[in-house]
Amino acid sequence: MKHVLVTVPLSPENQTIHSLSAQALLNLQREQRYKVDIKLPCNKPFENNLHHIINSFVDGGYDYWLSFDPDNPPKRNPLDLIEYDKDIIGLPTPVWHFDERNHPKGDRPFYLNAYDFSPETDGYVEHALKEGIQQVDAIGTGCFLIARRVFLVEGMRKGAFTRKLNSDGTVRRGNDLSFCERARNQGFKIFTHYDYPCMHFNNLEINEVVKGCFQTIIKRG
Repeated sequence: MKHVLVTVPLSPENQTIHSLSAQALLNLQREQRYKVDIKLPCNKPFENNLHHIINSFVDGGYDYWLSFDPDNPPKRNPLDLIEYDKDIIGLPTPVWHFDERNHPKGDRPFYLNAYDFSPETDGYVEHALKEGIQQVDAIGTGCFLIARRVFLVEGMRKGAFTRKLNSDGTVRRGNDLSFCERARNQGFKIFTHYDYPCMHFNNLEINEVVKGCFQTIIKRG
C-alpha cells in the first residue's frame, strides 16, 4: 500500500483552517486505498516550511506528497490522481487578478494557476486548453501532488522552493514558479487536471469584484 504525506502548511501567526479545508482532511482520513498521514506544519517563512516538509517526506519513506493551503480545499479527492503516476500534478485554483487601471476590457478578472512559459515575455501565461489532464510548464502551490522520485534528485532535495532573485535583490520568480523551473530542468514533467479543481477563499472588496465582472459583461455584450 502506497504511503501518502498530506500537509496543510500554516504560519505561526495564523493557524486558521477554512472549514471546507478541514472537511477535506476528514475525508482523506477515511481513504482506504492508501496509507495517509496528515500534518499541519507551521514554520516560517513559507518556503522554509515547505523545505522542512520535504525533509519529513523523504526521511519518512512516503511515496507521494499531497499539499493544499488552508484556504484552498480540493473539490474532489486528489488522491485519485496517484493512479496517473505523474511526477507533479497541480489542482487548478482560481486566482483573482484585477487592476482597474491596466485590466483589458473583456478579460475575465481571474485565472487558473496552471501556466505555460512565454519566451517572448520571459514570463508565464495561463494554460489555454482547460479539459482533463494537461501537461503544463508550471503550477501554483495552492494544491499539488508530487511523487517521491522528484525529491530523490539532489537538485530538488535542497532549496527546491527557493525564490529566484534579480541582480538587485527583487523577486524574479516566486517560490512556485522557481520550483517548477528547477523540476523541468531536472527532466520532470508537470501536469494539471481540470476535472479536479479547487476552491479558493479570499477577502475581496466588493466594488472591485463588481468592476471586474462589469467590464467582462460589457465586452461580451
